[in-house]
Amino acid sequence: MSCVNIMPIFSIILLFTLVTSQPNTHDLDLTSVVKNLQDELHRLKIQVENLEQSHKTCVSSLKSLGLVHRKRLLLPEIDQSDHVAFSAHISSGFTAASLGKGHEVVYDVSDTNVGNGYDNVTGTFRAPSTGVYGFTWTICADNHGEIQVELVINGRQRGVNHVDSEITNDLDCSTAFVIEKVNVGDFVFIRSASAGEGLFMSDGRARWAFSGWKLF
Repeated sequence: MSCVNIMPIFSIILLFTLVTSQPNTHDLDLTSVVKNLQDELHRLKIQVENLEQSHKTCVSSLKSLGLVHRKRLLLPEIDQSDHVAFSAHISSGFTAASLGKGHEVVYDVSDTNVGNGYDNVTGTFRAPSTGVYGFTWTICADNHGEIQVELVINGRQRGVNHVDSEITNDLDCSTAFVIEKVNVGDFVFIRSASAGEGLFMSDGRARWAFSGWKLF
């Protein structure tokens, strides 16, 4: 059962009828021609009104049968309980000596933590659900700073990047990105792969940051 908008159709019929049904004005009195056209127009208006009423009745019947909804029938409701996303950064600059080699980097400011998978005390993200995730992290060196860090998932290196500022007051940042299949309960964090040297910045100019989100 379907209902269509009949107004464009009858507009065309009305125009065609008015044009083709006009008598030859050479044979008929002009007043008669006008009256015939007015009668025809009135008759067609009544037909259109009847069809509009039928259309409304048709739509009402479809709604009563549950076949017409305001929501899109082909789009399923999104389950927001499975959404996972986090983003964190380090609140201030620090030295290579304070981090050392083989230590987990703690991003102490949690900006976003949908799904509560990130711990800003330990710097570890624990996957609340299985899926394919994207992870990105940024490191910044200042004043002869140099270091290499790695993304670790369950003890295995899955990504690495390096930063090195060669001269005084030089600033250098490096960002990496990986996509990985992660199982529920897996641990993900950033770890220093070298002892490093110098200073590292994380302030209004540039920040050490760590983010991740579930793609699907």
